[in-house]
Amino acid sequence: MDATTGKILYQKEPDLRLPPASTTKIVTAILTLESGRKLKDSLIVSKSATRVPASKLYLRPGQTITIEDLLYALLLSSANDASMVLAEEIGGSVEQFAELMTKKAHELGATNSNFSNPHGLTAPDHYSTARDLAILFRYAMKNVTFREIVQTRISSVSSSSVVRKKTVARRISVRNHNRLLWNFAGAIGGKTGYTAAAQKCFVGAVVRNGVTLIVSILGARDQWGDTKQLLEYGFDNYQTLKAATQPAGKPMSGEQVNIRPESISTFVAAPEGDNKPKSVNGYFLQIGAFRERDRADSLLKQVNEKGFNAFVERTLLNKDQTTYRVRVGPYADLFQAQEIAGELLDRSGYQAVILPPP
Repeated sequence: MDATTGKILYQKEPDLRLPPASTTKIVTAILTLESGRKLKDSLIVSKSATRVPASKLYLRPGQTITIEDLLYALLLSSANDASMVLAEEIGGSVEQFAELMTKKAHELGATNSNFSNPHGLTAPDHYSTARDLAILFRYAMKNVTFREIVQTRISSVSSSSVVRKKTVARRISVRNHNRLLWNFAGAIGGKTGYTAAAQKCFVGAVVRNGVTLIVSILGARDQWGDTKQLLEYGFDNYQTLKAATQPAGKPMSGEQVNIRPESISTFVAAPEGDNKPKSVNGYFLQIGAFRERDRADSLLKQVNEKGFNAFVERTLLNKDQTTYRVRVGPYADLFQAQEIAGELLDRSGYQAVILPPP
């Protein structure tokens, strides 16, 4: 799918109803982010939430954890218990939350989907299609918080419990299951899934030369091989495919939402002490994005030691969340940006995403 227009460039049985496994969590995240709850709100873990099968964080009854951390656990390590906590707290119950999931999907044009749980474990009447999941992921990527989370490779979350009248925190590392973030140039996020019934599933996005493609695969045996082959085909034949295709699904009610809305305040913070903003004109290379400034500074130091003039851009996603992006640039034209991206990969091992001028 062309992420800009919503046109399907290549399809094979796009409307076949299949179990979507953990790609379900895309919709769980959408409802959570649109619930009106603050990311820093803490939710209480119920006993029923801890009983869901793995994969999970192994949360314990009575622990508290923020919505933000639950979303990172949900979308990076595909934690089923995180999805249960969100569903119970935001929907009132798993059943009511699942109804909201189906309703939201249908509103967005994903009318061949029906959800009965927030995690995607195999269940009666829980299904979706490759087309529907592409539509849902395209919509989700217009939410800046969702976009930041799914492009994060590694992070950590924290749960708290009270032991003998003392608050005890438990820190848990979470790693993104999306392998494209490590080995496919231009990958900007995605969601994996697997159950015995669903087999391997993936929905994700990649940007290259100013074009963003969304790939959606259900029931795969060679998950990453199929994904890469489809993406390469799409990019190599983009102009031909674009001319021959029609828009997919009905126009989405969220079409007016911008990836970087005007309400987001952004400024460039160079190494400590230098607050002079860089020019926003031209192409930038984004190497990483972090919630913690010290991790961004660590990557900044590594990149600069390789001879690149990198900087850290601090972006306020909302009142409760800040992200730190490590970038290089700007460059006057795409060719120069591509050359520098190649040098960066050769000298540092980091694959950068080329960002077009705003």
